[in-house]
Amino acid sequence: MNNPFRKSTLVLSRKDPASMTMLKILEKRQNFDNIEENSGYSKLQSKNITLIVLNEEMIYCDNIEDIEDSDRFVFLSRHVSQSKKPTLTSHFLGNPSNEAPYGGEKMQIAATCPELMKNYMMNLYKQKNSLLNYEISLEATHHGPTSISKPCIFVEIGSEIKQWQDENAAEIVIKSVINSIENQIDVNKVGIGLGGPHYSKKFTELLINTEYAIAGYISRHYMEYFNQEILEQMIEKCEQEINYAIIDKKGIGKERKRVLKILQENELRIISI
Repeated sequence: MNNPFRKSTLVLSRKDPASMTMLKILEKRQNFDNIEENSGYSKLQSKNITLIVLNEEMIYCDNIEDIEDSDRFVFLSRHVSQSKKPTLTSHFLGNPSNEAPYGGEKMQIAATCPELMKNYMMNLYKQKNSLLNYEISLEATHHGPTSISKPCIFVEIGSEIKQWQDENAAEIVIKSVINSIENQIDVNKVGIGLGGPHYSKKFTELLINTEYAIAGYISRHYMEYFNQEILEQMIEKCEQEINYAIIDKKGIGKERKRVLKILQENELRIISI
């Protein structure tokens, strides 16, 4: 296996009702000692699990590395959508446009851990029969924090208060997260994802049903901003080597020719889905 053990820290927020439901599940699973507390956060420890419980919204927490030294940060969050569909999502962080309305910096992509995301989504999908009415979906890269040097992933329960308080869903999410952290998988084919809608069925199925993983994906809504700088960030900030560009063949639109030129100039193998 080419991935050594990496320490992952779970991050929660007292301002987030889904986060607090997941904290309740974690504390039911095992006992945690409160090892540090101040006006900004609490730090809890149990065996090999470290929890950081913030007093602020997670999307603005650019200083998490000042709180804890870790190889990866897993943010346990609520998900909000206009459709209000019961949904379990995961996504990487970044603002791939000239706007940053939800934390982080504009035109900045955060560090990624494709193997962990793929492992989580596969573990979640195995339990889909226990997740009545919930959709399981990847989300496009779309918010902060963006300046954390170590890979971060958001794992979310949505999309309104009924789901945020759903302890069955929270338990399945927590079980999937911990299983993914403790039982790492070996992924050799890693790409960047480009195109398609904000919730991509194609990229979700790619992770669950094939040997590929992705360092997140940029939806069609931000294709006009995709450039060499964004591509370099996606490649350089991924903890694994990226050799592929996986594109939604119907989801790039008028930017297709320009985007393909950038990918070819960087010698990425292009796969259409």
